[in-house]
Amino acid sequence: MHRLAISACRPLYAPYFEIVNLTKVKEEILVRKTLHRLSYVLLVILACCTWDLGKASDEFSGEKVFRIGYLPSDPEAQISTGVLYDLREFLLGRQAVRQAMAEEGVQDIALLAADSHENLVQRMSRNEFDLVFCSSVDFVTQQGDYEARFQLRRPDDSFDPRGERVFRKGVIFVSNRNPLYRSNASQTAIADMLTTTKLALVSSSAAGYYYPCLKIAQLNSNKQLPQNILFCESSEEAVKTVINGIGGSVSAGACEAGVIEKVLEQGGLLAKRDELVQILLETDPIPADPVALRSEWLPRYSPLGLAICEALQAFFTPERGLPRLENSSSEKFRDLREKLDEFWQKRPSTVSSSRLQ
Repeated sequence: MHRLAISACRPLYAPYFEIVNLTKVKEEILVRKTLHRLSYVLLVILACCTWDLGKASDEFSGEKVFRIGYLPSDPEAQISTGVLYDLREFLLGRQAVRQAMAEEGVQDIALLAADSHENLVQRMSRNEFDLVFCSSVDFVTQQGDYEARFQLRRPDDSFDPRGERVFRKGVIFVSNRNPLYRSNASQTAIADMLTTTKLALVSSSAAGYYYPCLKIAQLNSNKQLPQNILFCESSEEAVKTVINGIGGSVSAGACEAGVIEKVLEQGGLLAKRDELVQILLETDPIPADPVALRSEWLPRYSPLGLAICEALQAFFTPERGLPRLENSSSEKFRDLREKLDEFWQKRPSTVSSSRLQ
């Protein structure tokens, strides 16, 4: 079977020594065939390169559409896909929004889902969305023209009224099977041990990955990031992994503050919290997730941007079971951007990591 496949492909990859011995006529025929094949290959490459662009331009049949971007598969997301569909209907039902849409020639509001954090960042960097619900890490990673117009504020988030900033923290914890559980070790000794201990961390999460790693590096003797990581999809999964001791080898991890209590409460084990786990360290404050708006739609430039921002504040209320919106700006994410830069400078090329299956 393999020989047949290779033999069938040989004319496309004819060796040079076979060509030089042909007659002039055969040589000219081969040249023409080769040129035809090259032209075909180039056309295929061109079609592949332009397919996405054509798809994007035809997606809304030439209509000018206000595009809301989001990541439906993110277990750490603060807002569900159903809420975003409700939001779209809410926006289209507001007279002020419809009037502003008419003024600026916008025919519709569309929800555009990304496939992954990487895909969301790439599309934001190409300015493919007008309003984006994204993680704080995604926001500081993308290179598009966006402003952090709001921050999502949940009941258990912290709020600094002076700086008008919403933030949360991550925690580093161990189960009762870990040697550090109820030990009297110093913070340096704790961090030294955590540097080589297998940790359940949350990929793409500031509270469950980047900040805990930086805290451990800040405190340990060699200023190193953790070396042995098991990646989980969410803080909840990291907590369950540590408590259950997946494979009998994971007894330490990190997650967003408050998630340990939620997981234990769901399992009816909240009263046994101190018998099961111990929080060893807290991270520095982390800015809560933003609602990002393309700069051209900022209220000071756009009537539609103003109408949508006012509608967002009316939609996100505790009565709907949703986070509140607090005014924000990109400047309030500067510390996070600097922390990520520090992380990537410290991250060694040899880190043992795996993903929970």
